Amino acid sequence: MNNVISLFLLSPVLIFCSFTASAEELPLSLGRHLAEVGNYDTAITEYKRFLFFHPDDPRTSEVYYNIGLAYRAQSLWTEAIAALRTATHYAMDRESKSEYQLTLAVTLIATKNYDLAELELIKVMLRNPSAPLHRRMLFLQTVLYIYQFRWEDARSVGREYTTDEQLEILFDAAVNVPQKSANVASVLSKVLPGLGHIYVGDWRDGLNALLLNGAFGFLTIDAVLDEHYTDAALWVGLVLLRYYRGNTFRAKTAVEQFNLQKSRQAAETLLQRLQEIVNPPKK
Repeated sequence: MNNVISLFLLSPVLIFCSFTASAEELPLSLGRHLAEVGNYDTAITEYKRFLFFHPDDPRTSEVYYNIGLAYRAQSLWTEAIAALRTATHYAMDRESKSEYQLTLAVTLIATKNYDLAELELIKVMLRNPSAPLHRRMLFLQTVLYIYQFRWEDARSVGREYTTDEQLEILFDAAVNVPQKSANVASVLSKVLPGLGHIYVGDWRDGLNALLLNGAFGFLTIDAVLDEHYTDAALWVGLVLLRYYRGNTFRAKTAVEQFNLQKSRQAAETLLQRLQEIVNPPKK
């Protein structure tokens, strides 16, 4: 009889505890489900609901991490970075902190914040993470340096990640990628307008610059021969010098674009090979 009475009295307490545990878990479970089906805004709302009612829960860092992933899936980069930084701050164990920082580094690389990404990777390295996280860190460092066209740095770190011979050959090609000189282009453009563009293979703009400057030069000389000196001065001061100087400036820009394109092509080839190493093509 006493046992029945005790059970009757304890039942409300047990029900309340069960309800409380369920109430705590519901936003997290619902948030994870919503994120899995792509309903990121509502998932973030559920995660924030959990944080509001349970600010001191030991899972706080994980919840912020999930919020960061949901923001990143929507390309809300600023919010994603802030959430991932908060997740790193609240992480209690070294492995979770390193994992969150690696995810943060990926996000920073995606937004071209290369210096900040490198800082996060250095923090992970100094923490001496586990072998899987260390390997992932090496991969991200290699990718980061490739995006920055730091070929030798990328090669050095990449050798710790893999001994792939084809990747080594591609690094050699990247180091020796053909580059044009902006100074040479400038001199050529001053000697003959359009020649600087032709130097980088831009025949269309080169011929256009040659024809325009030639036409304005002809009009200036024609005005001088007709003794229309005021017209000649206007042609020189307002038109010819402007196009002549602009031709030199655009030639330098063309060189920069040429060199950037060649470096990007080398980077894309290296990144593609790294992807093949990580996920070998099925035979």
